[in-house]
Amino acid sequence: MLFFLSSFIQLKILNRLLPNTGTVRLNSLLFACDLNKIMLPNVSFTLITLISSASTLLVTFTLSLIIFIYIRNSRDIGFLLMLNTYVAMFAFSFIIFFVHIHVLGADLYGFVGFNNTDELNTCRFQGFLIYTTFGCCCNSFVLQAFYRYTRIVYSKKRIFQSFTFYIVCILFQWMMGFLFLLPPYLWPGIIYTLYTLDYYCGILYEQAAAMWYTGILIHNFSVILISIIYMRLMRFIRRQTSNLHQTGRMRTVQRDSAVIRRILFIVNTLTLPAMPNVIFTIMVNIDPSKSGLYNMYRIQWMFPAIGIFIFSIALVFLTPQFKVLIFDTIHYQNNRVIPMEQRRTERQLQTQF
Repeated sequence: MLFFLSSFIQLKILNRLLPNTGTVRLNSLLFACDLNKIMLPNVSFTLITLISSASTLLVTFTLSLIIFIYIRNSRDIGFLLMLNTYVAMFAFSFIIFFVHIHVLGADLYGFVGFNNTDELNTCRFQGFLIYTTFGCCCNSFVLQAFYRYTRIVYSKKRIFQSFTFYIVCILFQWMMGFLFLLPPYLWPGIIYTLYTLDYYCGILYEQAAAMWYTGILIHNFSVILISIIYMRLMRFIRRQTSNLHQTGRMRTVQRDSAVIRRILFIVNTLTLPAMPNVIFTIMVNIDPSKSGLYNMYRIQWMFPAIGIFIFSIALVFLTPQFKVLIFDTIHYQNNRVIPMEQRRTERQLQTQF
């Protein structure tokens, strides 16, 4: 499928660049062979990114709508934090989709450059949004782990069980996500710039300091925080095992600790798509002449886009309460006719985080 789409794009370019006469037919075929070597990988990576981000947009919008309708009445904190994660996934996928539509258009019709500074600044800001929204995806899992931790360790402190408190936390998480990544964007020397042959903006791999700073904040920071939360929770459980059994809270504690383990697994897995970027950063700083080779800037966000799509679906199956809500919404509890109040009570019991 990708091969035929890429071939179609190449034919469109040839029709625009070369006249359709017999005298240039051989040269056109030779040119097409060279163009195929250059364009096929580029366009294929772009199409994979576009398809992944478009699929994620559809999935995250649908699931976000289901969660939003549910929490309007239930005010369930667990689902509120899940909604925050899906909104972050939607925002990241929207920016990726929008940017790569422009990239595909440049592949198809050619790139004429920017007419003024405002267009370049818009491109740079779009690149900044890609990094920040992906960072918010990872950091949203920190809030989920924090909620599980406080529900066990600080179960008697009402503020940590307040719906409004976590709305404030979500706003704070997004604000910090943008502020922490501002230094490279506002740095006097231009760090966010145009990838000349790839038609979108971001941090060049030559800018090792900015790349490491950004990568640590959007990937490693969330992994470290969730790991600390999980270790502290395990220490608390070991110390309070007898009390937890006496108060009948051990089952809830075990369930929440299992959720934190799954969250840690998810965030660790989300760091895997960043490995090509680590390799490219090291490679380019050892040999600067390799910058832009191997389609590195087309690959840069392809794997994260695929990873976000996979986890937008996997989260449903990794979280039993969420799966119950989704399947209950789809099947409407096997089409049984139940009084509204009873149905609401049963759903709250099944989906209680």
